[in-house]
Amino acid sequence: MQAAYVEFQLDSSTMNTREFYASRQGTQRFLTKEAVASAITYSEVLVRNKSDLWAPLDFAFDCTPAAPIAVRTTITTYKAGDQPNIGLLRFGRQELMMPGSTFRFVAWGNLPPLWIGQVFLIGKKRAAARVTALFPAEPEIDTRSEAVGVMPIQLPPLELAKLKAYRPIALTARYAIVQIPLGPDVRRVVVNGWAVPMIGESDA
Repeated sequence: MQAAYVEFQLDSSTMNTREFYASRQGTQRFLTKEAVASAITYSEVLVRNKSDLWAPLDFAFDCTPAAPIAVRTTITTYKAGDQPNIGLLRFGRQELMMPGSTFRFVAWGNLPPLWIGQVFLIGKKRAAARVTALFPAEPEIDTRSEAVGVMPIQLPPLELAKLKAYRPIALTARYAIVQIPLGPDVRRVVVNGWAVPMIGESDA
């Protein structure tokens, strides 16, 4: 199995929308696995078939959400009439993750090229992010490998009922971010000391 532990740093501000009501748009302090997978495989093209925009995303690898290492946020306030062409939000407060915020994730499978210094775009505001640490590995899935830490994983909310134990980190209608405690019956992949529980129908 091909795998990699990756750390990256934001070079511009971005967000992962938490709530958007009462003139407030908040951010989660992590980035979903879809955001990570899209970011490290995205390539800009001059001509696109619009039907491709509606095709389901399919990746040759899997990954964890981007978990925060050190995240700093700020609130931007918009007032009606100020800079009317800036985007969706015209009035209210928007919370952003700031440049310098750092994250980690683990990816496994048929990985795209990754290297230290690589720049990709991530998050709702397509922020530039730069890879600052990379540890490739060829681990095996087992129930014995020791780890210094456990990465959070992302599941559909309905899958939570199948788990024996978990610590909730975030829950939305589309996904749940949870941390699974390691035990002798939990299959895992360990990369650079970080364990990723391999949770499936037979592992819950």
